[in-house]
Amino acid sequence: MATMTYDPVSRAILKIIELTTDHGATDLWMKSNQIDRRFSFRAIWSRKLQDLGPIAFLTIAVWLCSCDANLFGPESREIASGYRLKRANNPNEFALTIPNEDGGLIIDEIGWREPLIFARAFGSQYWDVIDTAHAQHIRVSDLQRKSDPISQSIQIKSAEIAWKELNRHKRLW
Repeated sequence: MATMTYDPVSRAILKIIELTTDHGATDLWMKSNQIDRRFSFRAIWSRKLQDLGPIAFLTIAVWLCSCDANLFGPESREIASGYRLKRANNPNEFALTIPNEDGGLIIDEIGWREPLIFARAFGSQYWDVIDTAHAQHIRVSDLQRKSDPISQSIQIKSAEIAWKELNRHKRLW
């Protein structure tokens, strides 16, 4: 039989075909690439704990969602249009924050009725009045607030009571 000469690419292809059809070479290659899995963490996880993974994940997710604490940042509750009541550093202090701001006015008392928010700063004789519909802010004295019929109709409460009334996930208006 005549001997044929092949170019290098053809010889490489023939060698690959020879190795893939030789079962002894394939078995040797597979054995050399296997890891002793009897004592590996991955093998133990696969055999023993694989079914517990989804259960543990679901348990943690439910626990985090049912927690009353906000684990991802300072706790705040929206009143309306981005105006929020936020728990300050001291658990008994609350701040009224304006939209897109972190800090705010530490308040003692607050009241609201769409579109107005009335808040009195800690130790102040004046009320901050915010018109959320027009993003306007004015300051009035306690006497002015009590003499205005619209202001009188708004129930004023302590910041702590207002905090408890506000919903964490839903604004008032």
